[in-house]
Amino acid sequence: MPHQPPPKDKKEFRSLVLHLKKLHPSWKAKEITRFVLQSENPPYYTTTKSLWLKVWRILRRNKVNDLPRPGAPRTTTTDRYIRAVKEAIQLKANASVRNVNAKLQQQGFKTSKSSIWRAKNESKLKWWKKQKVQKLTVDQKIQRFIVAKRLKKNYGTKKGGKLYKWNNILNTDFSGTFTLTPHYNQHNEGVYAKSSDDILYNLKAKPKEKFQKSVMLWDGISYQGLFPKESPIFLDEWLESIRSKGDDHHKKMYFTGERYAKFIRTIVVEKAAEEFSNLRNVIFQDDQDRKQRMQVSLDAVKHVFTNRIGPRNCATKLSDVWGALKEKLRGHE
Repeated sequence: MPHQPPPKDKKEFRSLVLHLKKLHPSWKAKEITRFVLQSENPPYYTTTKSLWLKVWRILRRNKVNDLPRPGAPRTTTTDRYIRAVKEAIQLKANASVRNVNAKLQQQGFKTSKSSIWRAKNESKLKWWKKQKVQKLTVDQKIQRFIVAKRLKKNYGTKKGGKLYKWNNILNTDFSGTFTLTPHYNQHNEGVYAKSSDDILYNLKAKPKEKFQKSVMLWDGISYQGLFPKESPIFLDEWLESIRSKGDDHHKKMYFTGERYAKFIRTIVVEKAAEEFSNLRNVIFQDDQDRKQRMQVSLDAVKHVFTNRIGPRNCATKLSDVWGALKEKLRGHE
């Protein structure tokens, strides 16, 4: 980036360039640039090309003083104006510089988007993006805290503790979705505030669709990284491998209770055996999908894994209570 001289030096340099042009009418930007660089006190520019571009612009403008800039003139920022901007933009859902500017103009203020931006910066307001969360009812929240308490009591929360067993948890869940929902502009899905602690939950959180069209990969995870991210199990390939001969290959293969039981006895056991030397130490926990709760699936899990987190202790998805476990339920009874 070239060095930016003060306004006085700018005018002096412009005057010098135009004076050289007047003395030597045949000179162009290239000759004037060469002359300036060979002078005793040449202006500082990172490259010769940047200086040449500056000289070329001066010759094209042929003016020493600054030209009037386009657009609305800068407004005078008053305390009343700053208060009006803060009231319209601070902790307001989907408030943006554009709609606040339109709102203040309707109220009789002579304002512009740049004025709103400066007033916002003077008030030290920052833009905080909304977090995508699932909308939970009060009963669902209570249920998840109860489950989190129960898991904390049975498996501990501190590494090295007497009850700590999370390093042996094998969690099989459906994850890694690629949604097919069209993307839309999320620029205004945020709120202006001085600190994220000042934002109320209903302004900070953005509800998301729990069920949406998507392409899904199956990826089993555990505390020790049982299935690495770089080598996920693509469920469709496994389902295709067990397709019966003569079956219509255009027909989509889905999980059933029997297929999930076979999946547990083959793929899950094989991967778990590679990571854990003794499957008796593994604590199995799966998702609450209806097919995973069928008797044939439960029998397969019981046949392979001695220890497991039962349905009573994982009535919700285990990932949903990680936050409660992390906070150790402070402030909740």
